[in-house]
Amino acid sequence: MRQSDLRILVVIGRTERQTGLANLIMKSVNPKLHAIYMDSLASARVQLEKSPFDAVLFELDLPDSKGMETLAKIQEKAPRMAMIVLADNIDEATMDRASSMGAQNFLVLGHYDDFSLSKVVLCSIEKKNMEEMNKTLKVVNSILRHDILNNFTVISGSLEIFKMKRDEKFLASAMNGVERSIDLIKKMKEVEKVISPNEMKKMDVRGLIDDIVNKYPRDKIHFTVEGAGIAFADDALISVFENIINNAIIHSGTDIVNVSIRPVPTDPDLVEIRFADHGVGIPNEIKAKIFQEGFRYGKSGQSGLGLYIVKKVLERYGATISVEDNKPKGSVFVIIIKSG
Repeated sequence: MRQSDLRILVVIGRTERQTGLANLIMKSVNPKLHAIYMDSLASARVQLEKSPFDAVLFELDLPDSKGMETLAKIQEKAPRMAMIVLADNIDEATMDRASSMGAQNFLVLGHYDDFSLSKVVLCSIEKKNMEEMNKTLKVVNSILRHDILNNFTVISGSLEIFKMKRDEKFLASAMNGVERSIDLIKKMKEVEKVISPNEMKKMDVRGLIDDIVNKYPRDKIHFTVEGAGIAFADDALISVFENIINNAIIHSGTDIVNVSIRPVPTDPDLVEIRFADHGVGIPNEIKAKIFQEGFRYGKSGQSGLGLYIVKKVLERYGATISVEDNKPKGSVFVIIIKSG
């Protein structure tokens, strides 16, 4: 996998330590590290809400937080981000506990150079990606097994009733169950392809979206696409855009989708992509749930995998996705992703 420059959040309480680490980060290559520095847990948590990072390097003891509480609070804000603990020294018990709480790696202050620092960050990110990919596959397999077993129960019951009543509608019900199971198996193949890392490269966001929207009948769905930008991703980004657009059309009932692409004003290394529909909208009480595994809502709810997979793929890129209300009605899905 070709690696882009990496964005890291560094949280160190003492200025002289920040300065020493900053000098090494400036020299880093293969991959090049770009850091934002914070001196407290509170400021770090605010920064994690503002923009995506590939990893967080932090001391356990900060002015406003001590020990494992620091790790727990950072993980609360960035549960799927690689975490690297910085310390004067780390005993085995601390390492074991930090690892069990989700830390990917450790650095002893003063015992690394710019080369080893870059490699530790990269290895930590790759380790976190593998952990998340394994979790995702387990969840997806569980969902698919559950849904296919349910379909087989419907098929079996429908065929039994058909044998007794010879009513063709029960055959149709059985066939629907077969077709749903086939669709789920196809979905599994798509999922495996989507969450498996491929070569990362610079991708033309506008070109990808134009190709997708051109597949829809113009007399039924009206699209507007504005702006342009580059995203550092792999081919799974196409599936991300397709899932978001399909979700807007199928679940919201909209016949209008507006897409805008622009650099993030406060950070030119990031691109913002907004997908706005004019459908029924998403109730506030479920906004936080729609990216969860297996979550279904309304009559059109299907496998509950689409938006979950979207989020997992974007996390692999160090990107974020959120949803907000459109005005006067509808929803807006917002992606923030690195441009390279």
